[in-house]
Amino acid sequence: MIRTRFGLVFAGLLLAVSACGTATPPPAAPTTPPAPTAIEILHAAAAATAGQSFRYEVTYGQLLTGQGARDASGQRAERDVTVSSAGLVIKANIRRVENTVYARLDLGLLGPLIPGLADVGDGWLLVDPGRLNPDGLSASLVPGPDSSTVESYVAGVVTAEVVSATEIRGTVDITRSAPVALPARELAKLSAQDRIVPFTATLDAQGRVVKTVMQMPAIAGYPAAPLTTTYRDFGAVVTVVAPASARPAPLALYPVLP
Repeated sequence: MIRTRFGLVFAGLLLAVSACGTATPPPAAPTTPPAPTAIEILHAAAAATAGQSFRYEVTYGQLLTGQGARDASGQRAERDVTVSSAGLVIKANIRRVENTVYARLDLGLLGPLIPGLADVGDGWLLVDPGRLNPDGLSASLVPGPDSSTVESYVAGVVTAEVVSATEIRGTVDITRSAPVALPARELAKLSAQDRIVPFTATLDAQGRVVKTVMQMPAIAGYPAAPLTTTYRDFGAVVTVVAPASARPAPLALYPVLP
């Protein structure tokens, strides 16, 4: 009888232990994901407008002012710029349609002084990018698929911090961000320290980058100055067409371009 009772008690204990072992654990408390870093926010902002058309304005100290537009494919782009250097003012409307570059130039006082360039501003010119000085300003002004995109800017960000809901500050490697108006070969001459410059990025209510400011160092004979780009009209229709007619740019033009 004692053994029977003991067996019943032991069996009950086993059932209790077994029941405890198979009980459903209480649900884990929900965890809050970490807030995105400033650099992650910038990459998300770039991704939000990647592959979209846009328009922009750019200023580089007292050297350059301009505006431009690019279609969604990046194969059609245009840029209007005014360059002031050494007392000369040059204005250019540049278009890139697929692999062909067109330009309409106003050389100001310089044109009439150079043989063969007196009528250079009378119409559109077919420009051979291979003849442009790769270390000069003109080569960097020809718009390309990555010209002035938010993605190319963010690619060079080294450090960043969130200042407010609409502002991020940090440093950017300008040899990786390919800024407008500076040739890659001149950028490559900068020391490792001079390549890293302060920047500020402004975001809109949709988290898109709508303004960037880079504090550029003295380079290629140009003084240190802020390089400011503002973006607008993401996704708007941008139409860049080839001029109805254009003639090859005179060979005398290439050596005089900055």
